[in-house]
Amino acid sequence: MSSALSYYIPTWDGLKFYLGELFPKNLMEVGEPPEKFIEESEKDVLKKPVYKVKAVPKDKDKSIHTRWYWPFASGILIAEAVAIYAVFFVKLKWPVGIFVMLYGILSGLCITAGYHRLWAHRSYKASWPLAVFLAIFGAASIQGSIIWWVQNHRLHHRYTDTERDPYNIKRGFWYAHHGWILFRRKEDELGYADMTDLHASKVVLWQYKYYFFICAFSSLILPTAFCGLVLGDWKGGFFWGAVARLVGVQQVTFCVNSVAHTFGTQPYSDEQTPRDSWITGIITLGEGYHNFHHAFPNDYRNGVRWYDIDITKWLLYAMEQLGLASNLKRFPRNEIMKGRVAMKFKNAQKLAKRVDYGTPIEELPMFTASEFVAEVKERSKKWIVIEGFIYNVEEFIKMHPGGPKLIKGGIGKDMTNAFNGGVYNHHYSARNLMNSTMRVGKII
Repeated sequence: MSSALSYYIPTWDGLKFYLGELFPKNLMEVGEPPEKFIEESEKDVLKKPVYKVKAVPKDKDKSIHTRWYWPFASGILIAEAVAIYAVFFVKLKWPVGIFVMLYGILSGLCITAGYHRLWAHRSYKASWPLAVFLAIFGAASIQGSIIWWVQNHRLHHRYTDTERDPYNIKRGFWYAHHGWILFRRKEDELGYADMTDLHASKVVLWQYKYYFFICAFSSLILPTAFCGLVLGDWKGGFFWGAVARLVGVQQVTFCVNSVAHTFGTQPYSDEQTPRDSWITGIITLGEGYHNFHHAFPNDYRNGVRWYDIDITKWLLYAMEQLGLASNLKRFPRNEIMKGRVAMKFKNAQKLAKRVDYGTPIEELPMFTASEFVAEVKERSKKWIVIEGFIYNVEEFIKMHPGGPKLIKGGIGKDMTNAFNGGVYNHHYSARNLMNSTMRVGKII
């Protein structure tokens, strides 16, 4: 019993471990590549490495308490409990409400524009003032340091939808949304992410070293003090401006891991689960165009079309105009269109499989012209010929839009000229109907 409770109740060893993450002496480990390779003989001119992937470690015990990660889980659940308390028992005054909305958007944008598009995907270059600003206020939603956040996200992109994906949607919607942080697995069990660029960044290392102080200032002290000193509501500042706001931003970010992998369309690729949705795009400040993002991860845009609601994209464009951001990466339009065309073609093929096109041409019985005439005269078949194919119009005579006389007059004849404009130039719908329901043979 005591061993089980230790997974839920903070212990001294667990506290020291947690403090070690908050006050790191060294950079966090980045794991080892799960891929090992063996080169061919040295005599070979062209080396052919053979990759062998390590097996994903499996939990020996599937019970909850063995997977519970109390340092993060307890903090998140306490914050969520305080936020729920605020909803029911702390009055939200309208000045504080406006602050919560604006500061929530600000801290959310520092995650999307900073943690995600700048540091995780290197989609653009940020000036020193902008990078520092993003680092400070990115910590305002308490989603971990830049290094911790980016490592998990790069693992997610490298191993999407597999057991090495930290928030693998295949484990379930709620696991991808919330469970992965409550029962998260060790990074060295998930795989390897190249973090060399971040370990060389002075801004990233500064935030990593002083993360606790930066986080405490931007997430709790600043919003509480502003609401108290400027808006005269200390209680609302803490419960709403600090805690409820950061919980809200966390939940919005978690939606990218869950909602954006479940609901929406796949206009660029269906090889993995990410989906595009303008509704998710609004909720997540532009991160909802997730199918495009996984197909073209280095593009600074998620909503690539001008009308896609991607607030982060517009912010970064504005930063570029102000000289605070540069080298905004854009994937070539031609390659983007290739993705859309390929998916449209693939979807069309799927749809075509559900459509009855009639008997395949190669399976149709063959008739000579004399055999066709004999079938009509001797056996009273109501057949006509159009473009070398024989059609039985017996059931269609009364349905013919031009009247029964016109179609009766063509029985036993080649009506190709009349069908293609001599009398009336028929639409594709007429051709499709004939081919799937009336075509019975071919003239040789």
